[in-house]
Amino acid sequence: MAGGVILLMAQIDDAPGELLGHVIEKMGEMGAKNVQLLPSLGKKGRPSYVLLVDINAEDEPDFAGLLVGDLGIWGYRALESQYKHFDIRRYRTQLRLTWNGGEQSFPLRLKRILSEGVFMRAKAEHDDLVAFAEQMKDRLPIPVAVLKAAIETSVGSAEPGETLHVDLSGWQHSER
Repeated sequence: MAGGVILLMAQIDDAPGELLGHVIEKMGEMGAKNVQLLPSLGKKGRPSYVLLVDINAEDEPDFAGLLVGDLGIWGYRALESQYKHFDIRRYRTQLRLTWNGGEQSFPLRLKRILSEGVFMRAKAEHDDLVAFAEQMKDRLPIPVAVLKAAIETSVGSAEPGETLHVDLSGWQHSER
């Protein structure tokens, strides 16, 4: 196949989890753009997997060697693919959380996803959200998922780089 990106698809029906984990890690080190391992049900009702790997076409021989050498597969499919990617803009901003009787500021890493220059969605860095929730647990115990939703909903109206204000006054934590 000529240059570009291809999608390798392999069916695996007899590899232990530890080996699969090793192969996935090795594929990342070899430059795989994406790796997905999907559980499936194979012939005769046997548990199996479908492996999907996005790679540069010129790397196919190396990946083929890994598939047969480590997994013992008998063959695979190489599919030409066209990957559509949105414009991802990463930036840092300051997050100011307010709630009934409190206020706290944190640095925050964000990604803005644009399509043809139009803002589509924002994603806050998960590690930052976990750190905020941990710091806030005594003052405002809030699940990471709730914090994520509040922040990402507020990003649309804020310009990159300006302080992002999120009001959590309506959040009610109930003791169970």
